[in-house]
Amino acid sequence: MTPAPPRTWRIIDLIKWGEDYFKSHNISNARRELEWFLGYILDLKRIDLYLQFEQPLSKAELNTFRSFVMRRIKGEPFQHIIGIAPFYGRDFKVTGAVLVPRPETELIIEILKKHGRAGSVLEIGTGSGCIAITVLLENLADTVIATDVSKSALAIARENAERHKVSQISFRHHDFLQDDISSSFDVVLSNPPYIGTDEMSGLQPEVRDHDPPAALTDGADGLNFYRRFARQRAILNTGGCMLLEIGGEHQVPELEKIFQPAIFSLKFHKDHLGIPRVAEIR
Repeated sequence: MTPAPPRTWRIIDLIKWGEDYFKSHNISNARRELEWFLGYILDLKRIDLYLQFEQPLSKAELNTFRSFVMRRIKGEPFQHIIGIAPFYGRDFKVTGAVLVPRPETELIIEILKKHGRAGSVLEIGTGSGCIAITVLLENLADTVIATDVSKSALAIARENAERHKVSQISFRHHDFLQDDISSSFDVVLSNPPYIGTDEMSGLQPEVRDHDPPAALTDGADGLNFYRRFARQRAILNTGGCMLLEIGGEHQVPELEKIFQPAIFSLKFHKDHLGIPRVAEIR
């Protein structure tokens, strides 16, 4: 008896199967992640996956897809698996040396757009460089200086700047908690390590076990960077502002103490889930 030929897996078959499989493993963004995997493997844009949904995968492509799926259900972020993360509609290279960009951080860009173009911008803790690069790509500043304490992160940020053909940006190695900044800027941006050490165990494994710890926590109560910003207020030009990502509602009372009303004007912006996510300080 002639054996049955092996099953042919089309793009649409893998999306349907994978969506059920991922959801059974509590991966909520299942379909989108599968689209990322298949788009990466087949070098297709998202829309093209559905225009060519009956295209079968080769054996090698299937093997790669299976390996990606197994890595994902073991908790590895899909961004690390393909080495790419989306931010504000663009792709950025990521590795274990940088924090994976999150959608809520895009709120910083939205706030900047409402403020209008700035002359000079400083970003502290640039990581992948996604915020600083996006600022320039969206024509929101003339020049940007972006710093990080990690030389490995700066190497990734420079690669991303080259990828997006951004030249009006200067990446610098700098330890913000230890070294002062002598210049002043119209806008200062940061998504600092704001998670307290007592909160680390409660993080999702894909965050706790794969993002660099130094990008998540300050090794203390998660507020050290904000205290430093309050002491470094001379880095703002007259009329300038800081936009700092924060950890949510529980940090609001402490930030109101750090940025005292007698010295600062403080406003909180909420993300798409209604959670206080960005502190605007003047």
